[in-house]
Amino acid sequence: MKNTQKKLKAKHFRYLSKEYIEDPMKYLIEFFEQETHVHYFITDINLLVNAASNAKMNSPHSHSGYNTKKLIELVELAYVIFKKCNLKKVKNPLDFFKSDSDYWNYVSGECLSVNDIELPEDEISRFFSYQSLGQWYEVLDEIWINISDRNGEFLGNVGKEILAVRELLQRLAISLHKIYENKSLPNCITNNQEEIENDESPDQKSLKQTDSVETKEKPSDDTEENEILQPKERIILPTWLAPQPYSISALKNFFDRDDLNGWKEDIRYWYRTVTTENEFWSANNENHKFSGANLLYTYSCIYSLLEMLSNKLEESSTSLIDIERSISILPECQSILIRHENKEIILYYIADEELGHPLSSLLATVNTYSQQQWDEILYDWINYGLDKNRYTGDYSDYSTQIYQTVIKIIELAYLVAFSDEINLLDHNQTAPVETGI
Repeated sequence: MKNTQKKLKAKHFRYLSKEYIEDPMKYLIEFFEQETHVHYFITDINLLVNAASNAKMNSPHSHSGYNTKKLIELVELAYVIFKKCNLKKVKNPLDFFKSDSDYWNYVSGECLSVNDIELPEDEISRFFSYQSLGQWYEVLDEIWINISDRNGEFLGNVGKEILAVRELLQRLAISLHKIYENKSLPNCITNNQEEIENDESPDQKSLKQTDSVETKEKPSDDTEENEILQPKERIILPTWLAPQPYSISALKNFFDRDDLNGWKEDIRYWYRTVTTENEFWSANNENHKFSGANLLYTYSCIYSLLEMLSNKLEESSTSLIDIERSISILPECQSILIRHENKEIILYYIADEELGHPLSSLLATVNTYSQQQWDEILYDWINYGLDKNRYTGDYSDYSTQIYQTVIKIIELAYLVAFSDEINLLDHNQTAPVETGI
């Protein structure tokens, strides 16, 4: 029989890389031997759900951003195992105790069992029977957003949904640790698993009854199989920021939301909050422009812009200009003056040779990081932009370069968008050097 299952690739996930998709055991070994103990991770899950559900339970000492990212990775890894091992779905995913022995195994801490048989794949099947990977992304995004937004409502504050999510996440962590202990993935479908019914179970419908998470009708098997073939956003973007093909009008629309200097001001402040202790976006900020809600808006717009340009980069046959990677903010950094709509505008990070090929330079600058790296950078930056702590994550040593690269992308996008309307002023005239970042 022909195998019609589509191959999972790194581009289908937010964080999971090719090496771990091909060898999930490698990830589990590294995670449980080098990063954390299963007991600590289960506690972290409990703290994350508590903090998302009730702002008063959010500890300022927790590493919520890092823990949320690792949790997303574990869910993605579980999905890979779910598909690789051809695991079945179950009829009633919240029916945790099929027999008395299952109950006593659970309360005694002995194991998680189904009909007194301990099989970690049962909990993975249960997890993706409750809802799809796409819906789990939405839940995990809600956890992250509500940790940052003190006025948010996690899963509509519906207690039974919150409890189910916490239990399923914790059981998933335990099952993945059990696979690590077994040193091998499940071999095949087990007789202990049940085929899911054609009708949607009440447990699967329950999430749709909340006000805070909008989900579509239960997809068909083919649709659900294909859901992974589309990369996932970090947060649910507004419809007007949905992925779109590259066009000059799309670039102009970006600058309709704010002008060039306005975007640069936002990015400059974002950089400061990421790299400075006790400085962050908040509704209490004396400048109302720098509220947490506006940071989410800024994040969404920048994410959409980079996604569009990354897609253009993949599709384009344009030869990329060779750009200088070591961007500098030292006084010798060249600045260029342009005039647009009767205003003089300073471009800080564009070299003379790039003026004649702005699109090529734009795509080359975006290519400084891969789309997956941009996703990780923006995710870290929004987390620390809302946090009192200074960013110390994977890209912390490159924060200044990242800031300058984003500014350069926006400057080049402005040149491309309005190339027919811009006048270049005297090359011999020196513009002021950027300061104060």
